[in-house]
Amino acid sequence: MLDPELESLWKIVSDGLHESYQEIPFNTWIKPAEPVEFSNDTLVINVPFKLIKDYWDRTVSPQISTLLEPAIGRKIKVIVRIKGEEKPTTTVEEPTKDEADLIEGQVVPETTKSSPFAQNNQLNPNYTFEKFVVGNGNQMAHAAALAVAENPGQIYNPLFIYGGAGLGKTHLMQAIGNSILDRNPNMKIKYVSSESFMNDYISSLQLKNQAVFRTEYRNVDLLLVDDIQFLADKVGTQEEFFNTFETLFRNNRQIVLTADRLPNEIQNLQKRLVTRFKMGLPVDITPPDFETRIAILREKSQSLGLDLPNEALNYISGHFDSSVRDLEGALSRIKVYTSMTDGPITTSMVAEALRGLIDQKTERTVTISLIQNKVAKYYNVTVPDLKGKKRVKTIVKPRQIAMYLSRELTNASLPKIGQEFGGKDHTTVIHAHEKISKELFRNKELQKQINDLKEELQI
Repeated sequence: MLDPELESLWKIVSDGLHESYQEIPFNTWIKPAEPVEFSNDTLVINVPFKLIKDYWDRTVSPQISTLLEPAIGRKIKVIVRIKGEEKPTTTVEEPTKDEADLIEGQVVPETTKSSPFAQNNQLNPNYTFEKFVVGNGNQMAHAAALAVAENPGQIYNPLFIYGGAGLGKTHLMQAIGNSILDRNPNMKIKYVSSESFMNDYISSLQLKNQAVFRTEYRNVDLLLVDDIQFLADKVGTQEEFFNTFETLFRNNRQIVLTADRLPNEIQNLQKRLVTRFKMGLPVDITPPDFETRIAILREKSQSLGLDLPNEALNYISGHFDSSVRDLEGALSRIKVYTSMTDGPITTSMVAEALRGLIDQKTERTVTISLIQNKVAKYYNVTVPDLKGKKRVKTIVKPRQIAMYLSRELTNASLPKIGQEFGGKDHTTVIHAHEKISKELFRNKELQKQINDLKEELQI
């Protein structure tokens, strides 16, 4: 429990900031913060990760002293630290005019969206921050996206969002564009897939109008490019994208990219592109946990007009755990099924509607847990051995093979795989994957072992 004085002061802070922030920014930046102590005119606050700390240092902390001065009669110092860190960092920066405007909740007045880019930017209007369900697996990516939307071109440029298919990368990317466009309809925003970028570039070569292509891509305020990993092996397109990137970056124009893996994991991508992509902020999205899946199902079932009982939500969440796209597919199936029946929706009805999908999913789904069990049995070790820290050869090699297969056969991100192997760092997973990949080229016995395991996994 908080000290009564600290609790009283924090209520003043929380209430004051609640008045200044709209719901989504408040829940993203303010709500996760926890007061720790107040002594010697110093208020110490804990936040969960660096992204939120940066935002407090830049924007929130300077306002707290102003909020508390009338109550205690003097200015105070604010220290924001990341939870678990011993050494706090003081915050002394004054907010810029733009940041002060954000604190006051001021936005650009709404005007008619007459800009050609506002009409032809390929943004899906349903992809907004309001409709994005935040959970443990995407909290940092959501916070980063919101920060970019509030200050495009100023921080986290480029923003690089990575993770498996169907986890919300495109939604979050386009939410940035829609949020910026809501504030300023005249902003030039362009959303494309990497394949579309390549096709546009090839067309410009065929039609000999590269100048038009470059004008189209290098005069935007915000460039959003989906699935950047598909630029691998496309040497000419990579060259053109590098020059586009450099032009936008030099002019402080915001760039947001998505991929299914980290930049340095994308094979046959030019090193200078890898360097550029890493110099901003790479953030990952991992599969939603049970509670987040329930929240997603509630939000999306309401939009479909489905009144699902809690037991049915639990049933769906328990069977579809790999992506948001799977949850949406399940709800669509239920919507069609219930349109042909009368009466209230029950868990039995939901189970019947999803029976085919669940059977198919059971046949094809490979999980990290399944891989660990198969590898442990194949090499006569235990799953705790694979998750442990023993460095003997008879355990290290199977552990690396299990990590390799987890990377190859699942949509799990590197941090997620590391977590499933006893909380190991993602660099350990990268090392294991690279080591096994290289050895496979020359070691026929290892090739046989991997093929045996894939047969065991029914791949």
